[in-house]
Amino acid sequence: MRRIRHHTISDQVGAINAFLRGHYAYYGVGANLRCLVKVYRAVERYWRRMLRSRSWAGRRLTWEKYHQIKARTPLLKPKRHLPYAELQALAVL
Repeated sequence: MRRIRHHTISDQVGAINAFLRGHYAYYGVGANLRCLVKVYRAVERYWRRMLRSRSWAGRRLTWEKYHQIKARTPLLKPKRHLPYAELQALAVL
């Protein structure tokens, strides 16, 4: 995010969503949803911090303004790609 912080917001969201999509595909198995939510929240907080560091005007970026930006260009929500039942079926010896 540090490398792309001065790109347009839509470009930033595209790059962040590509990262999240890959992360969810790899780690989105079984009962791992809680950890995926933690990653989502950490990315959300760090992206806000990067948006605030873009200029002096960014220092006034409140959570309300950030949520307006996020409503226009949403981040991918966490989801499981392999449910627990399918994981269990694959793990049969």
